[in-house]
Amino acid sequence: MANSRNCSHTGAARNWAHFVPNEGISCDVHANGENVGEHTQTEPHLVHQNLLPNEISTNLQSGIIQQEATYEMFENRFAVGSEFANEDETESLYFMYAKLKGFGVRKDAKRIDGNGKVKGRRWVCSREGFRPCKYLENTNRKRAARPLTRTGCRAGLRILFDEKKGAWISTIFTAYHNHNLILPHHVHYIRAHMKVSQVDLATASAMHRVGIRPSQIHEYMVQCSGGYSEVGYMRRDVENVVASQKRQQLQDSDSESCIAYLNGKKSSDPSFYFEYTIDDEHRLGDIFWCDGGCRADYAIFGDVIAFDATYRTNAYLKPLVVIVGINHHYKTTIFGFALLTAETEQAYTWLLVTFLHAMEGKHPKAVLTDGDKAMRKAISTTLPQSIHRLCCWHLERNAQSNVGRTEFTADFKDCMLYTKDHQDFQDKWDAMVRKHQVESNEWVKKMYVDRNLWAEPYFKGQFLGGMRSTQRCEGFNAFLNYYVNRKLRLIEFVDQIGRLMTKQREMEGKDDFDSSYGSPVLCTHLRQYEQQAGEIYTKSMFEKVRAELNKEGLLFIKGYVDDISTRTYSIGEFRKANKEWKVVFHHQTKLAGCQCQFLERLGIPCSHSYTVLKAEDVQSIPECMQLMRWLKTAKINNPPQNDDQAEKVYMSKLVRIGSVNAACKSLQYLAGNSLKAYKEAMKGIHSLTLRLQSMSLTTTEQDFERNPDVIRDPMLVLTKGAPKQPKKAQKKQRKCSRCNKPGHTVRTCTRNPSPIPTNIYGRNDCSDHTSDNGIDESPHNTSTRTNRYIDGSSESRM
Repeated sequence: MANSRNCSHTGAARNWAHFVPNEGISCDVHANGENVGEHTQTEPHLVHQNLLPNEISTNLQSGIIQQEATYEMFENRFAVGSEFANEDETESLYFMYAKLKGFGVRKDAKRIDGNGKVKGRRWVCSREGFRPCKYLENTNRKRAARPLTRTGCRAGLRILFDEKKGAWISTIFTAYHNHNLILPHHVHYIRAHMKVSQVDLATASAMHRVGIRPSQIHEYMVQCSGGYSEVGYMRRDVENVVASQKRQQLQDSDSESCIAYLNGKKSSDPSFYFEYTIDDEHRLGDIFWCDGGCRADYAIFGDVIAFDATYRTNAYLKPLVVIVGINHHYKTTIFGFALLTAETEQAYTWLLVTFLHAMEGKHPKAVLTDGDKAMRKAISTTLPQSIHRLCCWHLERNAQSNVGRTEFTADFKDCMLYTKDHQDFQDKWDAMVRKHQVESNEWVKKMYVDRNLWAEPYFKGQFLGGMRSTQRCEGFNAFLNYYVNRKLRLIEFVDQIGRLMTKQREMEGKDDFDSSYGSPVLCTHLRQYEQQAGEIYTKSMFEKVRAELNKEGLLFIKGYVDDISTRTYSIGEFRKANKEWKVVFHHQTKLAGCQCQFLERLGIPCSHSYTVLKAEDVQSIPECMQLMRWLKTAKINNPPQNDDQAEKVYMSKLVRIGSVNAACKSLQYLAGNSLKAYKEAMKGIHSLTLRLQSMSLTTTEQDFERNPDVIRDPMLVLTKGAPKQPKKAQKKQRKCSRCNKPGHTVRTCTRNPSPIPTNIYGRNDCSDHTSDNGIDESPHNTSTRTNRYIDGSSESRM
């Protein structure tokens, strides 16, 4: 242990400064020159310099001298009478000095004149003051008390504004600390020095929008900064700033921000449509929206739609209804989104009426749902001319749950999907009921009454686009889960839906490219038809056409019957003598209509039709047998809307910063390859910065238009959804390791009470070792420090 002694500012003191570079410096001086307090300092344990190699000793002395020169530069800058341009400059310099020295800083009192202008400001050490005794005398604690960190340290800086000079003047600067200072490799743990920069905040915001968790964002920042000590903040800080940014987006209420956002989208996209309702308590009720691309897609592909409700996608638990269809790539396309307050007939009726209004009154030919009663009633009222089909997957699951026999479920599926006509269905149904003896089952009776909503013979000749279930809705819900979760507020939810639509449009663009780039390799025996199909159909639909062409190889003509304008062929299949199909060929239009009605149901010719076309020597697939919605040119007159520009309008300032930062990644890499590239990059960056600074003086960001009548946020919705799961068993309560009783830990156990803690100087006062915000800033170094005065004298203290 080092002995207390007075020493001059010589090389010996410099050696101690290397091992503890954050030594305290005392300079308690008022503006009139009066000294305040004792000037004492501490020094570390002695380490003899002869124990080190000469080379290391020389480097250490060089580093010590350079560090002390930095200290002196800051201290001279803060000396009484020094002038500063503004508060921000002073605060920035003092925080830099504190981080270099090894202590935290806290804003203290400020002086304000009668006009509300700040005339004085003071910064103090984060360990200034003491914790009130009432917190130490509290015996009824629910958790262990925080460690004491306040030591009554008087280090600080005060500045006052001088009206005559028009500058801020340093009036008091106290450099002495009565506590150990923090080691350099622990400085980044001090609360005052943990701050997420604006650039990092912008990057974190952009990463968080795409679903990256704050912990992963922090690890990315650590990797880019070169270590945990260099990044300047902890994982919790990233979580806090991201949450703070979310709160700032909600300038009024969540509902108001959402409506303002949608209004902004509509101002940039004239074809954007949204509608909402307000309940009796002036809360946001149901809301529906779709962009111009959705409306354009519905005009082409809106012959068949499916919709279903999904849950747990937002903070209000509003069920999300997504209306989907099939595009020309046989992929799911979106026609609109809706958030409902309840799954009632009234809510679904409002949704369908609003949807038809958005789509200029065009009714779909067919609608597929999961069989919800409220949906069925709303569809029968709003879409009476549309075919309504129930989802076969839900029906199959209901059959298993209501009857409970796997064999019955298999037979029910056969009746539902694999019957030729009404008589065939009736025969199979009667046989199934007798076989499984379910004549008295109420669910079986009910399904027979509603057989026109699910049995395949009742949909013969109706175009359904190959859809038999709401599987596309379920698949889209899985895709949706990458973008939304139950914690999202409305404004965040709508923004994420915009990102989802941008991604879906990008995927559709990739499908367009794959369909138009190159030509397929011909591999069937009907290459002329195959080549034509590859030229006109999209890639996905071409694969279906090719499958029918391959099936044609097993078919043959049994005979035909001529009529005035038609010829009816009988088609058989190899090794299936009991099967026969009738195909009617029209001489004038070249149309080959098959008994299987594959063309009417899916929109492409069946294998039986190709057999007749080949027999009639038709050189190409007739136009009357080409459904426009499956062709590459389906959207040729309706190009997709470019939402990229509209999307950028709604990017916040921080997100734009993050986007610019991401765009400069390659620039950073190329600029670092050589000194010449570095200088050229810095020159260009400097020139661009000057231009942007002039733009920022004249450009102001416009806010979204807001409703003068504030719309309150919606209430939590109790949805139908899946049945509630039984609650899990409660976790075993933690017990004390000393007395084996629950409710406390070994630190608060009454069997071994601890006396009131004392501070590091042995005083039994109420010193506090925590900062105002409750963050532990106690030093991890118990060695002493060397403090020196401005005049060069020094003292060591234990």
